[in-house]
Amino acid sequence: MSTYQDISLAVEDGIARVTVERAEKLNAMRNRTADELRDAFERLEADAEVRAVILTGAGRGFGAGYDLATIDPDETPALDHVLEAHFNPLIRRMRSSRLPIVSAVNGPCAGASVGVALAGDIVLAGRSAFFYEPFVGIALVPDAGNTLFLPGIAGRIRASAAMLLGERIAAEEAMAWGLVWRVVEDAELEAQAMAIAGRLARLAPAAVAATKRLIARASEPALDAQLDLERDLQAEAGRSPEMKAAVAAFLARRAR
Repeated sequence: MSTYQDISLAVEDGIARVTVERAEKLNAMRNRTADELRDAFERLEADAEVRAVILTGAGRGFGAGYDLATIDPDETPALDHVLEAHFNPLIRRMRSSRLPIVSAVNGPCAGASVGVALAGDIVLAGRSAFFYEPFVGIALVPDAGNTLFLPGIAGRIRASAAMLLGERIAAEEAMAWGLVWRVVEDAELEAQAMAIAGRLARLAPAAVAATKRLIARASEPALDAQLDLERDLQAEAGRSPEMKAAVAAFLARRAR
């Protein structure tokens, strides 16, 4: 497999492990990260020996969303390009993959990282994990499929509160909402994810792939249109003076 800068990829006994390796930034994703994840999933898709994938983050968090430090404070960010060229292709690749994807959520999972986690087929969470939608608080709109996945899984009222109020959703609460299949002790997360991936890898590949297609058709027939709408509305949000001020304040708080 290729050497990546932002992620790692390992395959053993038909199970692939894809890990975001930006632990120093709590695995906040930049454009390169999304591109490398998509490339990894495309390579795995083409490898007939691979039967299941585990997706997780290095260190103490699954992912802190998009790395806002990559936005030039003196320029108007082309957030529609960020989504169209980098993140939306990743979400589409994951949701159309023949491979069952186990998202192992360790620690914080925020913003775009929530969309990436929910693009998996089975979501496990460590007990200390939490989900967080900070977009509106920094004058942006949810993206990376969040506006389709959250209402579809948790319902409109819960999704509205999560996205508008930006409150943390603890692992147990996330399981009650349907965002997580099971919550396990933090120390057991890796072993549990591997056990589930092992079970998936032993199933008939054609049946797994076909079942995934049926579930996707039933649960998210408007995925492409929703990703396009997120792209367009994020472009508008990214041009607002409120967004620049909010992002600057966010980065200033983080630097303290």
